[in-house]
Amino acid sequence: MEKDCDLDELYLLLVEDAMKRKYFCTAMVCCALLISGCLAHAAQLNWMGHWKGEGKREQLVYEIKKNYEFLHPGTTVNLRFNVDIEGEGDYFKMKVAHKIVEMIKTGKIEWDLVFCDIAVYRHVADLLGDPLWGQKHLVDFATVPGFLESQKGFIVNTPFFKEKEGNMYLGPFIEGYVFCLWYNSQTAEKVGIKVKERGMTVEEFIGYARTLSEYNRQHGTHIPFLYINSLNRIEALFEDIFKSRFTDPQLVIEEKYDARKAEAFLATLQIFEELSHYQPLVNEGWRTYDWIQCQKDFLVGNGLFLPGGTYMYNQFHSHSPQIANRGIPVEQPHVKQPNGLVGLFANAFAVMKKSPNRQAAIDLSMMWSTPETAERWVDYTRNPTGIRGNLSNPVFDRKDLDIYCRFLLDLEKQYNSLPIRNFRSPTYVFGKGIPVTDEEFRSNLVLILEGKLKAKDYYQTIVSRLKRP
Repeated sequence: MEKDCDLDELYLLLVEDAMKRKYFCTAMVCCALLISGCLAHAAQLNWMGHWKGEGKREQLVYEIKKNYEFLHPGTTVNLRFNVDIEGEGDYFKMKVAHKIVEMIKTGKIEWDLVFCDIAVYRHVADLLGDPLWGQKHLVDFATVPGFLESQKGFIVNTPFFKEKEGNMYLGPFIEGYVFCLWYNSQTAEKVGIKVKERGMTVEEFIGYARTLSEYNRQHGTHIPFLYINSLNRIEALFEDIFKSRFTDPQLVIEEKYDARKAEAFLATLQIFEELSHYQPLVNEGWRTYDWIQCQKDFLVGNGLFLPGGTYMYNQFHSHSPQIANRGIPVEQPHVKQPNGLVGLFANAFAVMKKSPNRQAAIDLSMMWSTPETAERWVDYTRNPTGIRGNLSNPVFDRKDLDIYCRFLLDLEKQYNSLPIRNFRSPTYVFGKGIPVTDEEFRSNLVLILEGKLKAKDYYQTIVSRLKRP
């Protein structure tokens, strides 16, 4: 009997095991069907990215994409960079602007998360004839839970940043940069110039131009003093010199007309005219010069200074890693004393209001607002950010500071209490609504440097438009 009982028990166990296997197989089939159903209807989030070909900036974009897809296994992120967008326009930001306008007019939202910095926003505003177009067609992140708390205080406590893009917040202010001069250490050594990297005066700056001009005359060379391209930011150099004529940091960032500022504006134009005596001041063909090729040629040794921003750190190290260390960042020259920095904090992406994946796009964008992302940004780019981090100075407290970290740390120590702005056009002199576009101002500044336009003539042209004495 004991043996029969054992056989019966074994039989029952076998039956129970078979039933379990049956249910397990059934469950597995259901899971497979569920997964296949989810995959068949998986959401695709279309993201227009930024920073392609910019080293670790591009790497961070891919890291955000990977993290988002890991946290949202039912969603696939279709990433295409802004420089790969096809359409109307002579450069990628204009092509992006035309694509946004097309989506608005047709109602067909191809991109849930679009690239939309200040320049793109302005291009769309011009195309639509509506400076407040964003309020109708983009998500205002001020309404997104947790957004305002994730941004640094100066971003949300001053109207400046909102006013640049339709009086709203288009997304996290991950990118920060400061305008500076980059000099080629090899070219400086060859010419015999020891560039003053901190506290350079305008007189010293002009002296470098004079020395290079004399070197060119003696050696039959034509090394330009300033190496620029079609997307140059020469107006930032002008703005920094202009600001340094004053000791009041608030006066120079108020977008109101002031006779004292108008006088200083003319005097700064005349500094550019004085530089024009030492040709070649800028390189020929700059109006059609590709910006990446310009940087490569500068690092090779084709110029002494390149006006630009701290964002060039990633660009140099991406396209010319072997000679990137020839580019050294230095402060822009001053007249009386440095009076704050010319630079900006900006969002990179915006969410289309009518996106079919609106909440998913918001969630992806908010991944740029975490303290961990902020610290990776500073570490990867050697640039500041508008996002709050866990550390007050991420990477800057390390012992192995390179020249780029030291440059930013020095600027932070000296100018941390002063506002950072970049206006592009001289609204800081003549007030908002001035009939001078960014492109016109930039182009005329270069004409003065080339000796093709007199400072006083350009000043009178602007004043005549304003109908002021």
